Amino acid sequence: MRAFRLIAEPGLVSRILWTLCWLPARLLATWFPYSSFKLCATPAGAYVAVINHLSHLDPPVAGLALRRPVRYLALDELWGNSAILDRILDAFEAIPFPREGRYPIGALKQAIRHLESGGIIGVFPEGRRVHNWGDAPVTRGAAWLAVKADVPLVPVAIWGTQHAMPLDTMRLHRAPIRVAVGCPIAPGEFAECQDKVRALTRAVTEELDRQIRTLAKG
Repeated sequence: MRAFRLIAEPGLVSRILWTLCWLPARLLATWFPYSSFKLCATPAGAYVAVINHLSHLDPPVAGLALRRPVRYLALDELWGNSAILDRILDAFEAIPFPREGRYPIGALKQAIRHLESGGIIGVFPEGRRVHNWGDAPVTRGAAWLAVKADVPLVPVAIWGTQHAMPLDTMRLHRAPIRVAVGCPIAPGEFAECQDKVRALTRAVTEELDRQIRTLAKG
């Protein structure tokens, strides 16, 4: 797969895979069952999708709701454990991101270039899977990317994947999955704030909090 990527147009393999996987993913989604709704129209161009993280299922679940290819920031420790997983991460052009200890200059540059080309970057703001929303603090990385690239944040709230594939297992369980795609939040709305990144982070956190509580109620 990596050899193929060297001769292919950047992003071509990922787009082909998204197209090929769409129908099987939709068919699997009906088994759970899966439902999603959008509070507003999502931008036609670039944006940063900010997604709460409860399960390994969250990347494809969010992709189904957004209906466009998404390049995810993924912890670099995911690579090297499984040849199959490595190929999947590479094929969908996930961007390796260090957990801590190193400033992720390379990852941030890749993400900004993708946003400048009109694509979507997916960020899990907790930095890891959690049992419950709020178990880990929300990081500022998504807001920083949005401000740097001057693109909106789009909150994506997910509920139910923690039951469909819990943290401690890779087995699937039949459980309802619900997704709410929130309204875009533009950095320009906080132009007068002294710390735009902090204000944008607070705004998207509050919106995710509202939507997750609503989804949890069914």
